[in-house]
Amino acid sequence: MGLLGLLQNGKYVTQCHMCHGSDLLFVLDLGHHPPSDAFLRPDQLSEQEVHYPLHLISCKKCGLLQIDYVVHPEILFQRDYPYESSTTKMGREHYYLMADDINKRFPVPKAKGSLAIDIGSNVGVLCQGFKNLGYKVLGVDPSDMAAQKALANGIETIIDFFNESVADSIYKKYGPAKVITATNVFAHIYELDSTVRGMAKLLAKNGVIAVESPYASDLIKNLEYDTIYHEHIAYLSVKPMMLYIKRFGLELFDVKKSLIHGGSLRYYIGHKGKHPVNKIVGKYIAEEEKEGLYSEKKLKNFASRVMNHKIALTSLIMDLKKNGKTIVGISAPAKGNTLLNYCNLDSHYLDFLTEKTQCKIGKYSPGTHIPVYSDDHLLKKKPDYGLILAWNFADEIMKNLSEFKKQGGKFIIPIPTPKII
Repeated sequence: MGLLGLLQNGKYVTQCHMCHGSDLLFVLDLGHHPPSDAFLRPDQLSEQEVHYPLHLISCKKCGLLQIDYVVHPEILFQRDYPYESSTTKMGREHYYLMADDINKRFPVPKAKGSLAIDIGSNVGVLCQGFKNLGYKVLGVDPSDMAAQKALANGIETIIDFFNESVADSIYKKYGPAKVITATNVFAHIYELDSTVRGMAKLLAKNGVIAVESPYASDLIKNLEYDTIYHEHIAYLSVKPMMLYIKRFGLELFDVKKSLIHGGSLRYYIGHKGKHPVNKIVGKYIAEEEKEGLYSEKKLKNFASRVMNHKIALTSLIMDLKKNGKTIVGISAPAKGNTLLNYCNLDSHYLDFLTEKTQCKIGKYSPGTHIPVYSDDHLLKKKPDYGLILAWNFADEIMKNLSEFKKQGGKFIIPIPTPKII
């Protein structure tokens, strides 16, 4: 597709997504990729597939890591957006524990039906966690398919992108929210300023916003470059987050580390002066500076390590294929498609992918066009190796597929260093 077609579907970034600074450092070129969640039906395989630039850049002013070409959200988060937060046991437990942790740390009068709003609520797992604790809950999500599942489970959900206008409508109908959550969505948001203004308007005076997202520091340290894809506009860290939310009369007053998704941070935000600021905020920023998260030298070194990883993984796969081994991909997450497309691992190398999410089964991976089957297909075909693309859930996946190992199958975990188990 030519430049005109690209511009109709998205835009090149000329300013930082958060601070709007224009001094941007080019970090990493991953090539051109289709949207990572745009799985194809069989009848779509012959159609032209649009690939967009996928490059990582850093803002020299605030330090935010981000991509330099933003695809329009209506393309990315289509009606049949295939991600479901309820797919893994680990994921479900994480969201229930998150609701419980927020409830214990910031107790609110549940008897009065305190409102908890989840932005990017998906199928409503986190809302359900708050509902179990006695909160009145409301989800907001643009995916019709995910929202309909939430509604079927009794979770009231607004099917829309959350912004200032939607926040005004919610406030008129429901009043202020004691808790506003945004997990794995804040870094996806196209019009972030409007979203945060909406959050600030909706938040009760002593309320709490909890934003959780994969931590940029872990991305760099652990070579998690497969988490870079078009749905992820930004890669959050404490310094740019602290600077950004100040613009809206808000204050970052605490952070908490989580192991989910390869290492995430939960940012606790409130109206300025309403919560004591934990010293850990300053400690995280000092550590980010010390480890070189905002250093051009460190970021360029990361790019070199990514290239070396590509060589190591493709060499491993090619050597196994030369020796007559059969290899498949286990799980089909969005991050897996970054890895497959960047490393050029298509159906010549992986016979198929397996998946638990029903809406992906029977389709083909974007870009590489590898067929997706249910996990049962793995036991039926008995391949020699399974490349675990959702490596952040590797322990749970290997436990669930213990029969594959009993049959003689071996697992390959790609990140941070390719290894066979």
